[in-house]
Amino acid sequence: MSQTGKIVTYTIMHESMSGFEDQEPLAVGIIQLDNGVKVLGQIVDTPPEQINVGDKVKAVFRKVRVEGEKGQIFYGYKFVKI
Repeated sequence: MSQTGKIVTYTIMHESMSGFEDQEPLAVGIIQLDNGVKVLGQIVDTPPEQINVGDKVKAVFRKVRVEGEKGQIFYGYKFVKI
């Protein structure tokens, strides 16, 4: 998977799905990677008002959420501006 790309479109969710309430507001965008593939991903580490279509981003491996009494941790790719 290409590690860098640009934001094609995005939305800011102020009421997210169950299990993600602690991450609100949640920025999610369609990212066109440098190899042309488009993926859906969360945009992190940037205030929502500073996210723009065309911004360059890179993929980072981060904790997605913690679930259940035993605290099972799920990891995945998210995107940060570069």
